[in-house]
Amino acid sequence: MNPIPQLDQLRRQMAEELTHIPQYRALKALERFIADMSAIYEHAPDLTMSNEVDEPNRKIAQAIENHLKGETGPASIVKNASYLPVHRVA
Repeated sequence: MNPIPQLDQLRRQMAEELTHIPQYRALKALERFIADMSAIYEHAPDLTMSNEVDEPNRKIAQAIENHLKGETGPASIVKNASYLPVHRVA
């Protein structure tokens, strides 16, 4: 009696049974997802080059955020002031 073929058959049988378990299938799907994401990020551009390109964009984005927050703008604009018309209209 040869134990190697029996062990191989038992291994195949266990692998077949594992494929029917939902948790195992979910684990394998998650492993594939992680591998796909790793492959994407391995081919990402070099950070030093992207920093040089993104610097102007970062400044523009910061200026827009500051404007939306109301931190910068013309000094003549009074914020949160009530409107008082100079002349009454009849």
